[in-house]
Amino acid sequence: MATIARLDELQQHWPWAMAFAAVMAHGGFTAAANALGVSKTLLSKQVQQLERALGTQLLYRTTRRLNLTEAGQLYLAHCQDWQTRMSAANQALLEQGQAVAGHLRITVPTSFGGVFMAKALMAFRAQYPQVSVELDLSTTPRDLEADGFDLAIRANLAPPERLISRPLAMVKDWLVAAPQLLSQYPALTHPEQLKPMPCIVNQHFANAQTWELSRDGELASIRLTTPYCANDYGLIRNFALLGAGVARLPGYLAEGDVASGRLIRVLPEYQLAGLAIYMIYPQRLPQPAKVRALVEFLLAWFAAPEQAKMLS
Repeated sequence: MATIARLDELQQHWPWAMAFAAVMAHGGFTAAANALGVSKTLLSKQVQQLERALGTQLLYRTTRRLNLTEAGQLYLAHCQDWQTRMSAANQALLEQGQAVAGHLRITVPTSFGGVFMAKALMAFRAQYPQVSVELDLSTTPRDLEADGFDLAIRANLAPPERLISRPLAMVKDWLVAAPQLLSQYPALTHPEQLKPMPCIVNQHFANAQTWELSRDGELASIRLTTPYCANDYGLIRNFALLGAGVARLPGYLAEGDVASGRLIRVLPEYQLAGLAIYMIYPQRLPQPAKVRALVEFLLAWFAAPEQAKMLS
């Protein structure tokens, strides 16, 4: 097979390439010519010129149908990609200088959204007042495309391949307990001391009844006594406040209670595995300006010192 020319050389034959792509998109020369408002003879000539320029055959022509050669399949994929990118470039130019506007639908985990998203989205709308926002708080993964969501924030869940994923933050968990509970046990200095104590676990996560804590390269894996299981951080926090057990909570949710003395952080010198938080959104070309603006805003907002401190 003849060697296909370099990309910069192929770009000189753009009209022929688009004629070829149109023929394949419409299923034949006659249909493509009618759609484009040109003659069938012209399209046929352009495709032949393209094949001569490339030095390879793109189509098998029969009286009933057209079939792509292996080279034709490869070249058509590049033509379609060029068309998509040209459309995206044209849309980007159209949006340049225009106000970011429209309606955004976002889905976010319940506790994370309850703590952060009101402030974040109010700050976003202060910058982009022509955008309205609909927020869904849920721990259930949504099908963004089927359910019409523009963006999701999710934790430690692998997104579908067709979606874009952007790291947003790393959440650190704390172990906390009410003073009245801790007064019934010796002072905690090692994870092994958790075994006889009541602990409240989050059944939303795999291996919920085992906590792994590390310090200076030492890893302790503790199988817990669990009188209560729940799948909601708010409920787990309430159990902890009532003295029902030691709880594992995100630092951003426990910080205020620890500062006020309602809860005490235990074993703070030991580290729990962090929870990766990321944004996912449909892969669109062009990506709507409102989505691009939201993504860039949230990346900057969560990296700011006030939010970064709450997540540490």
